[in-house]
Amino acid sequence: MGRVVEVRANVVYSPFMKPFIIFDLDGTLADTREDIANAVNLTRAHYRLAPLSLERVVSYVGNGSRTLIERSFSDQPDTDAATALCVFSDMYARHLIGKSRLYPGVEATLYRLHAEGVPMAVLSNKPGDLCRRIISHFQLESYFFKVIGGGDLPALKPDPGGIFHILDQCESPVAPESVWMVGDHWTDLETASRAKIKSAFCRYGFGDRKGLECNEQIDRFQNLETIIR
Repeated sequence: MGRVVEVRANVVYSPFMKPFIIFDLDGTLADTREDIANAVNLTRAHYRLAPLSLERVVSYVGNGSRTLIERSFSDQPDTDAATALCVFSDMYARHLIGKSRLYPGVEATLYRLHAEGVPMAVLSNKPGDLCRRIISHFQLESYFFKVIGGGDLPALKPDPGGIFHILDQCESPVAPESVWMVGDHWTDLETASRAKIKSAFCRYGFGDRKGLECNEQIDRFQNLETIIR
């Protein structure tokens, strides 16, 4: 099945086709800051290092677990990153959902979109098994066609491969103009740009836009329903 950016012969797209929405997870659907920072600091404690502030850890989030650990141990350049990543992965898996919560309006909005037949998926740089555990914890799994995370595919965002993979699984062609990437980080916007789809930036999240362009910005998750229509 062709990718979304390819021309599909003999397909006529209706202007009233439903949108197809692909969500980031951290900072978009759920506020996971405190649990991520807790796992980082438990890892640092394992090495007898002082904890980092929440704000500092959050500034390191968005490019996958390995990059998070490399940044979190930048003051200890002799620490083996691969070993520290294993410690972090264990700590985070054991303390995954202590203080994480959905952002206001997420559950109700997803319910309405799903009821209207809007196809939705999740594409995150967080390890895929942890993504699925979080989605399951909040009982959101029935809303998503696919939940893809780090390690499920060869490359992380902003590589557009995750977008193409999700859309390649669709039973019918998807019009590029109907697809949205919704996230709170520059990687989400760059991914959308590379895949030639629309993007919505979540200003309420904890990511960094880095001045990249987007089609829309939302201050509350509920605003999404308005802009995609």
